[in-house]
Amino acid sequence: MKSFKFHVSGFKLKALPFSLCCFIGLALASSSFTFLKTYEQKATILTVDNFSNFYTVENNKLFKFSPEGDFLYPYEEIIYGKIGLVDASNPMKITVFYPDVLTVVTLDKFLAPLTTYNFFNLGYQDISAVASSSDGRLWFYDNTDFKLKKIDETGTVYQESQPLNTVLDAVPSPNFMLEKNNALYLNDPKLGIMVFDVFGSFGKTVPIKGLKKFQVFQDQIIYYDSAMLNSYNLITLDLKSLSLPDTTDVIMASLQKDRLAVLKKDRVNFYKY
Repeated sequence: MKSFKFHVSGFKLKALPFSLCCFIGLALASSSFTFLKTYEQKATILTVDNFSNFYTVENNKLFKFSPEGDFLYPYEEIIYGKIGLVDASNPMKITVFYPDVLTVVTLDKFLAPLTTYNFFNLGYQDISAVASSSDGRLWFYDNTDFKLKKIDETGTVYQESQPLNTVLDAVPSPNFMLEKNNALYLNDPKLGIMVFDVFGSFGKTVPIKGLKKFQVFQDQIIYYDSAMLNSYNLITLDLKSLSLPDTTDVIMASLQKDRLAVLKKDRVNFYKY
């Protein structure tokens, strides 16, 4: 079994940021996974919030689980079709994106609806990725003018990027976005992960391709690929890998603090490590 390896020479463990400590702890205990629970479902999406609550999506249904793997709440809305993306980075305002009807619904921690964004009504025709913003607003990528934009419920634009087709000398086709640690990450499976500041200014492209989703912890991009959980360091450019406790029919995996969830084709398994 491989494990993450971190260079901590010259540092005291207690002085490191908590999120980084989580991964050092994972490296030290990578061979110790304790199975908690399993929940049978044919889900396609798995994500986690900052409190280690996990969320899965099965067609138009969203399910919330506790850090122990206990089922907590369901959410379902049949009029919008299938759920394409869930952003739980703000657990008090969860973002649910329905790509077929270009609609976003935000939910509270009990999965009760808060607000609705209808992009058609706001004048947009082609949206492929959305993300929660730390200020309570919404980021999205407009495929019509190739710009990142941040709006509120009324459609007022607060930030927008330059046209990315000119900035990148390529036409992005993003499938995932995430705002974390005062940065915005835009994923294109063919181009890689593009990194912007919170004003929409382009910084760099991380050469990791073919992804559907990922997590960001401090300077680490965490993603599942080739039956491994991988950690890419944005500063040192080191890539480390960790074997999962079960790799059969795995679709994706998410972790937070000392919890891990592994989504398989017919169930989701919860672990403590």
